Amino acid sequence: MKVILIEEQRFTEVCDLMKSRATELRDNSYLCAQTKLTPEQMKFAADEIYRAIHYEFVRWAQSHGASCVK
Repeated sequence: MKVILIEEQRFTEVCDLMKSRATELRDNSYLCAQTKLTPEQMKFAADEIYRAIHYEFVRWAQSHGASCVK
């Protein structure tokens, strides 16, 4: 079994990176056209996916003792 140690600072950094990537995807006109979603639908989908992943990530981090507070 391998052990991965992550500093608490890195948890908030990863959260920020996930938010940034979700924003990039939300504003990606090519992806929007390929999925045939309106810009509003694309924004909603990207925000909901980000929230779901963020929730699971924070739960996981807290289960390992991270405070997850900026």
